[in-house]
Amino acid sequence: RPTRAECSDVANACYDGTDAVMLSGETANGAYFREAVGIMARTCAEAESSINFNELYQSVRNSVRSRFQLSSSESLASSAVKTAVDMGAKCIVVYSESGATARHVAKFRPGMPVAVLTPSAQVARQCFGTLKGCYAYVVDSLEDTVALNADVMRECRVAGIAKPGDAVVILCGTTHGRGATNQVRVEFVADDPTKTYRRSHMDDNNAEFNGCTIS
Repeated sequence: RPTRAECSDVANACYDGTDAVMLSGETANGAYFREAVGIMARTCAEAESSINFNELYQSVRNSVRSRFQLSSSESLASSAVKTAVDMGAKCIVVYSESGATARHVAKFRPGMPVAVLTPSAQVARQCFGTLKGCYAYVVDSLEDTVALNADVMRECRVAGIAKPGDAVVILCGTTHGRGATNQVRVEFVADDPTKTYRRSHMDDNNAEFNGCTIS
């Protein structure tokens, strides 16, 4: 069993806004590494359940603005997170070539999962599990955003992330290429009249960046 101090350290790391936590000695040398990681995950989940993400967003945004001028990508990411918080969106979807927009969204600490769609396997590896709340998925191309939006809505419904009528915030670009993010969209999940549900690629329990495509 962990000590009170060990649990407090993990919880305080979550309160301080860290992207990830790691156990070194317990997992490298301990006999019960699986149990140690399980308890750490439960501690993180319990700590995050008491976080006011709206206040956290405001705190991060005010801190950044007091020292730096927000770039266009940061401003769009800030707006996307604020929109998601205000509307109670179930998910934020980011179309990103380089991963920069995904990093900016994660910086503002949204209280819902962030799905990063990218054509680059390297960017997917850099985002998946290292940026707070981000899950990365490799797609063939980001050019046809209209088709991608429809696919994302279907995937969110099938995965159980959102129900019909729930809002999903999408951060994308009207043009193609790096640095092209210029649009925040709010889409609502529609019901499937045919009820032909299949296993979703966006299921958090089964998703892997290198084997997950939106099709």
